[in-house]
Amino acid sequence: MTSLESAYEPSRYEAELSRLGLRSETIKQGLGASNTERSLCSKKHAARIAPGIYAYNGLVTSLSKQLTDEGWDRVDLAGVLPIMLNPSTRVALGVTSGNAMTGIRSGRQQPSSRYPKGELTRKLVGRNVSPGQIELLERSAFQVDELPTDELAGYNIWLLLVYFDQQQQEIRHEVSLPERLNVKGYVKDWYARITPQEFYSVGGGEFEINGDDPNDGFGPPDVVVPVEPR
Repeated sequence: MTSLESAYEPSRYEAELSRLGLRSETIKQGLGASNTERSLCSKKHAARIAPGIYAYNGLVTSLSKQLTDEGWDRVDLAGVLPIMLNPSTRVALGVTSGNAMTGIRSGRQQPSSRYPKGELTRKLVGRNVSPGQIELLERSAFQVDELPTDELAGYNIWLLLVYFDQQQQEIRHEVSLPERLNVKGYVKDWYARITPQEFYSVGGGEFEINGDDPNDGFGPPDVVVPVEPR
């Protein structure tokens, strides 16, 4: 166990993921695949952001393969933003890089996305509904007028935040429901956070690639929603 501990018990973590239609083993395998892809980058010859790009692709690829076998659907918003959809639980899942507070519960401190998000993410997060509201209404809280071509109509967008900690030699993560983006485009407020009891341990100095931050380059590109002419 790392010195930076999560407050969730294993049984609670599993139960919360199950409500979304997720399994902890699926995420664990995804993190392992991410770490494996990262290790393929040459410490001397790879591009500086290659480790982050490889790690991100490894996680997305693993999740996509596993979850589609478990009944989820895969969409690519704007052609570049991979999202997994669970038609039963109405959960949309994306992957992004988080800051050092990812996976950590410490008083009022909250994690944030490492990079600012574009207008597409802002619009998706803006439609999120808290789990408490859904339970209070005792029905889908998404019964509003949506465009029929909107692939995420009726879904809550959850984010799998990932942070690679060089000092602790671990990969921290959480699955959380964003509430809003701040004025600079960072996700800093959350309706709900699902954090594990233990984190993915990595040894052998695998993050020490050219001395750069292992989180650089991890995550989808910033997506801007085109403005339709009036």
